[in-house]
Parts: sequence; C-alpha cells; structure tokens
Amino acid sequence: MSEQRDALLARVVDYYAEHGVRDTSLRTLAAGIGTSQRMLHHHFGNRADVLTAVIDAIAGSQAEQIRDLFAREQDPFEAGRRNWVDTLAGAEKFGALWFELATHAMRGEPYAADLGRVMVETQLREFTRVYATRTEATTAAHLARLTLAVGQGLVFDYLIDRDRDAADAAVLHFTEMVRRELAAPGNP
Repeated sequence: MSEQRDALLARVVDYYAEHGVRDTSLRTLAAGIGTSQRMLHHHFGNRADVLTAVIDAIAGSQAEQIRDLFAREQDPFEAGRRNWVDTLAGAEKFGALWFELATHAMRGEPYAADLGRVMVETQLREFTRVYATRTEATTAAHLARLTLAVGQGLVFDYLIDRDRDAADAAVLHFTEMVRRELAAPGNP
C-alpha cells in the first residue's frame, strides 16, 4: 500500500506543480491524474490531508539534502554553491508550488501549519550547524537566517524574472560577504 500511495503522491505533486493548487477539488485532481476520488480518499483522506502530504513530499527532505551535501563536500563554500544549483533545479519544477503553499501557511491554513517547521526551522538548523563549525553560536544563527532568506528571495526573484545570471551573481556576491565575515578576527 505504501508503494501505491507513494506513486499516487508523485502524480499529485506533479499535477499541482504544473497546475497549481488553487481551489482544485479532489474530484478535479483525481481526473487530472487518472485515478478516482475514492483512491485519493483511501490513501490520503480529505483535500487538506492531500495538501499536507504534498508539503511533506516537496519540503520534507530539504534539510536532509543540505546536511548530506555539507557532510560529503569538504569545502563548505563549494557545498553552498552546489546547494544553490540543486535548489534552482528543484525550483524549476516545484518553486511556484512551494511559494503557493507558503502563502497557505501565511494565511493560517491548518494543513500548512507544519510548513514553517519544514521550510524554515529545519533548514535554519542545518545552516546554523554548518556555520557553527567556523564561528560562535550567535553569529552562526544570524548567518543561517540570512543565508536562508537570501536563498529563498533569490529563488523567488528568479522564478519571476528568469534572470539566472543575475541570481547567480548575487549568490556569488553573498558568498564572498559570508567568506569575509567568517575570516574576520575572532572567528576560528
């Protein structure tokens, strides 16, 4: 049953990534992905439960990906560059859906309540952990929040204007700012 649910969820995520969530009913969603409303109910429950599963699917592994990338790559700045490339690749398909669901969280939709933890807290924790190996805890936490905000902001801008060169240049500039901050006197 888990494999069936996972396959169905992948189709749901693809559908929402292409069409957006909007006010899509389960009936419309089922027709769009070639299944029945009953199957959606069976595997997920109601529409809110489907959207909760979508949030978990597209956001749940982000912190794990960051942790794994920074663990594999010795140079944290190279890991950061690769994270940017991977993030933009994912944003090509899921970015609009990600930001649409973020607005649902901002509006207090119950099914999106966990998005703050997934979208912000877990990523902040991973970035803070990486920075804490090179600076004291308060600076690490500030740099982590700044890194997340700059990254999300640049992804948002890129999805609107599609100016990859400008987004990449801004990331490089930000990276150099962080590099200087970490090289400042008082940092290990």
